[in-house]
Amino acid sequence: MFSGQEEYFKELLILVKEEIRLYTAYAVRLREDGGIRHIYNTKLFQEELSNILEDPFVHMNWETYNRERKKLTAQWKEFHQKAYRTIKEGGIMLPFAYMIRKLGLTDFEQYLACLAAAPELNREFERMYCYLQDDLSWRYPSLDLCVKMYTMDEMEQNTLIHQTAARKEWLCCIFRERPATQESELSWRFKFQADLIDYIFFYESDLTDRKGEYHLCIPAESLSSELNINQSVLENIEYRLGKKDSRMMLFLLRGPLGSGKKFQIQLAAKDQGRAVLFLDLRELAGRKEEQVQEMVGGAVVRAVLDQAFLVFCHWEAVWTGKKKNRQLAQEMLRKAALFFQHVFLTVEEEPGEDLLEGEYPKRYQVEEFFMKMPSIQERSLLWQKSLGEEGLVLYDQLAAQFDFTPGVIGEAARSASREAEGQGEKQVSAKLLYQACQRKISHRLGERASRVNGMYTWEDLILEEGAKELLRQACGQVSYRGKVYEQWGFQDKIAYGRGVSLLFAGPPGTGKTMAAQVLARELNLELYKVDLSGVLSKYIGETQKNLREIFDEVKKSRSILFFDEADVLFGKRVDVSDARDISANAQTAYLLQKMEEYDGITILATNLMQNFDDAYKRRMKFIIRFTFPQKEQRVQLWKKVFPRQMPLQGDIDIDYLADNFELSGANIKNIAVNAAFIAASRQEITGMEHIMTALQQEYEKSGKILGKAELKEHYKYKI
Repeated sequence: MFSGQEEYFKELLILVKEEIRLYTAYAVRLREDGGIRHIYNTKLFQEELSNILEDPFVHMNWETYNRERKKLTAQWKEFHQKAYRTIKEGGIMLPFAYMIRKLGLTDFEQYLACLAAAPELNREFERMYCYLQDDLSWRYPSLDLCVKMYTMDEMEQNTLIHQTAARKEWLCCIFRERPATQESELSWRFKFQADLIDYIFFYESDLTDRKGEYHLCIPAESLSSELNINQSVLENIEYRLGKKDSRMMLFLLRGPLGSGKKFQIQLAAKDQGRAVLFLDLRELAGRKEEQVQEMVGGAVVRAVLDQAFLVFCHWEAVWTGKKKNRQLAQEMLRKAALFFQHVFLTVEEEPGEDLLEGEYPKRYQVEEFFMKMPSIQERSLLWQKSLGEEGLVLYDQLAAQFDFTPGVIGEAARSASREAEGQGEKQVSAKLLYQACQRKISHRLGERASRVNGMYTWEDLILEEGAKELLRQACGQVSYRGKVYEQWGFQDKIAYGRGVSLLFAGPPGTGKTMAAQVLARELNLELYKVDLSGVLSKYIGETQKNLREIFDEVKKSRSILFFDEADVLFGKRVDVSDARDISANAQTAYLLQKMEEYDGITILATNLMQNFDDAYKRRMKFIIRFTFPQKEQRVQLWKKVFPRQMPLQGDIDIDYLADNFELSGANIKNIAVNAAFIAASRQEITGMEHIMTALQQEYEKSGKILGKAELKEHYKYKI
């Protein structure tokens, strides 16, 4: 047995040198200066024609050659057997020997591989191959040279050439393919794929951390099917793998990012004691076809050597688009079929599109699986498992508010944990978790709506208690929908329209937008404001298209959607007299339908409640009326409007302001801000004079001039 890799390669190079010695002794004719004059059975050009017409090595001692050839062949056989014993009995890994045995190479292919390995071990073999092939650029052995070194028998040579040509596609997974030139097949020079060179000489390098087109995954012992929401998919895969069936099988797993496609494959691999090699086809985009073929070939062989399942991830990346991409995809399956009976594909596109058209994919038996999305309760358990703490209501809220897949939940939890660790916190806070969730959301809602920051709290919202209670109930319908719909079984009673729709009605400035911001902050959700007047279109069907795009994006973002001035669309239904009337009614019906389909919060705001059709009101879950604040509420508004750090004079009479001026919350805020700027510009501290000046300016906006009767003792501040 060999003591290790070094001794093994040393003996391999000795045998290759013996092959070159034997070949040059019997097949090479030299000039007087030592250069090659003629090589047996080689066709050269006009200047060498005389060599061809000469006696072609008739004086060769065939008996001596055959004896030496037989002896050297026996040495190769003993060399390979010794390597096998070293691996099997000695427990010493010899990657190159393991590779040529694992791949089932024929005797000639093993010989060819050994000749190709020599230049990788010692550069002097590059020069020897250049010499033997009479070309300084041919540093690796060609098929022509390998065949002639292996045997001098022309019949046997022809047989080997035809056999090698028949297995060209298979061999191209191991050796670099011959460039598309005018050279013959005999000119194919054998150099190992780069990935196989890494395997042969750097066997212990870790592929599991590899970045790029593919990486190896070894299922951990701790990997468990507990909380596997797609257990039926796993059981079906394991059943198919366990059947003794000679048919080639494709496992096609569909589902969104993080839905568990790779997870199911890893569980199945763990059950069979296998690793998994994931080849990300998105990494191959934009590369030349020959580069793609080489990468795929290298990945396929590495999967064989590492005893791994082969998985083509993001199959849609090569199947969609140009026709040549589909041809390339079929070539990938052809290469995989040379080594694997079972091949896995993962797809992130929606069900429906046929991703396996064409002749070659249809040779497989296809098993297609769809990843089920987790329920709210399942998502809560996944959050609990990812963060390792039990009994937190926060998990239920996260699960209810973010419709995430298991993989995305795991990534968000890890991201929040890293943030907490970086900040020196022992426990992950709710704020960090919600921030991590928001980072995992990808949408383009900002192109159709304006984001509004949820900066206000319940204390900032001055409303009648009845209106506030309705807002709290609306929050509860989002936070606890998992308990009500799933745990308590209402999902069987209400299959449609689980979203929360609210109608905010009231005059301008009474707090409708602020209330929406309070909801967003309470639920840790983003708030997007849509101006319906900008969505409506005079072209029939265009409004529905705009609304569809908005709701498609909000489903991704799980945000609160706030439609301002909804009475533009939700006014009294019109009698149908022409196509425009039909279109107007259809637009309203379409928006209501989309609101009911969306499981999140949708808010309609109107200043003109009397214009809202009663039939539309009945389809709202909550109708909240915002009225002008009464005196007590105005007192609270005046007290809260100035920031704590703002310096104020002691002459501010809040009771006077609340008692004499019926202002909305928005009016009071405008007055406070304007008064602050007036004081700042005068280098003064804000007091009653500045407030009264700003108050009169606010009234002037609506065309009303305040006189002595309204200003009373503060008439001295008349402007």
